[in-house]
Amino acid sequence: MNKITQAISLTVAGLLSFGHHVLALTPGQQIGSVMGGGNFTNGSVTQINQFLALQTIGASMARMNVYPQYYYANGQPTPERLDSVMLQAYQSGVTPILLFEYYGSYANNGQPLGDYNYWYSIGHDFAERFRPGGVWAQANGIQDWGITVYTAMNEPDVENLIDKTAYRNALEGLADGVHAVDTILKVNPGGFARANSNSDYSLRGYGPAIAELYNTGKLDGIDLHTYFDVQYSPMDGMYKFSAQSNFDSVKRVSGITADVNFYSTEFNFKKRLVTEEEAAKGFLTAIWDHLGVVKNDGVTSATQFAFPWSLFNSTAVDTNYGMNSSLAPWTPTARGITLQTVLDKTRGMSFVSMDPKQTGEYKLSGSGKTMWVWQNRPFWTNHAGTSYTVTGIPPGAYKLEVIGWDGVRQTIPLTGETSVTINQLAEKETYMFVAYTDTIRAEVSNGEASEAGNELTP
Repeated sequence: MNKITQAISLTVAGLLSFGHHVLALTPGQQIGSVMGGGNFTNGSVTQINQFLALQTIGASMARMNVYPQYYYANGQPTPERLDSVMLQAYQSGVTPILLFEYYGSYANNGQPLGDYNYWYSIGHDFAERFRPGGVWAQANGIQDWGITVYTAMNEPDVENLIDKTAYRNALEGLADGVHAVDTILKVNPGGFARANSNSDYSLRGYGPAIAELYNTGKLDGIDLHTYFDVQYSPMDGMYKFSAQSNFDSVKRVSGITADVNFYSTEFNFKKRLVTEEEAAKGFLTAIWDHLGVVKNDGVTSATQFAFPWSLFNSTAVDTNYGMNSSLAPWTPTARGITLQTVLDKTRGMSFVSMDPKQTGEYKLSGSGKTMWVWQNRPFWTNHAGTSYTVTGIPPGAYKLEVIGWDGVRQTIPLTGETSVTINQLAEKETYMFVAYTDTIRAEVSNGEASEAGNELTP
């Protein structure tokens, strides 16, 4: 075992309880298992601190982005270049998704997009090597773990330089190549930007160009990049810039009739014309907006994963989006702390219900906790205000926490109440309310008693 592998293994002992599956937010799916960050670039094994940051905050997914010369060379795909970083990811308890980077401007530098057959070979060879139970997993004695989501071409709608027909053919080739290995694996376009930035729900024509691939089941979901901005993409006074609204609008305008899934490999609340604390307040709303996207029926989870951008950049490098002042050790900004709070409070929990389009409320449960989330913003809920009634408090609950973007604001003792009304809440922000049952208190007490007993043992 080399030093890098050993360091990661020791650091993450016991961390693999997050699991190694990429699943939807189905009943039983924990929040931390669908949150993460990017990028891990070109198979580099020097990004250990990024893995450690994910572990620290309790997220367990990552985007691996690979550029053309690293995924195809000498007339064939080169998946083996990712072997080492895949081992790091596995030992870190982090499940990667794969992004094959390509921008239209590359053609000017002698790097063409490639045709159907080119992308078929890439999809086939990378899936064959890195799917759960694939060549790489077998060689490393690893069970039930690997890459299950394959994507290509990040934000093509920004440059708008890739021919729409060529784009469609490339994605179809990638999808067919991946599915030739295993039909359960998922294939998507890289993220789109124009729905959020320009209210362009055709995504500059790329949406309609690939609608058929969605409607025939070759593509699994839409990846939308959402950057809230107090001036250009505001939360206040409207809902149109939300992930849910953009998702619905892109499907409608682009002619996507299939009940597809939702992905986001980039989202944040921009620190522009606001303080870091104000950005953190909006960021909490953004987190639940992305986690709580629903399908056509308005109640079934559509979210497959949600990655804030950028966990790994410092504010010195990225003023608008950076979420730390130091990566090693992880020293979060207010937005980073807000994310950690969500992941800590939801640890072991999964969705019970979600209603983003009407009440703006979500309910979660698990690990002896029940959580209610309220997007208390006009147009994000049909009952914005200064009070909220928590109903359905489970038997045995002994306390209720009122949590905002800046952490726990109030703790209310419970002695059998089934509902509690909290007054004097701030307007235009998101709240989380968490009830803890006696089961959790007993586990904590028993643990403390055991530790105390051990201290007294000679």
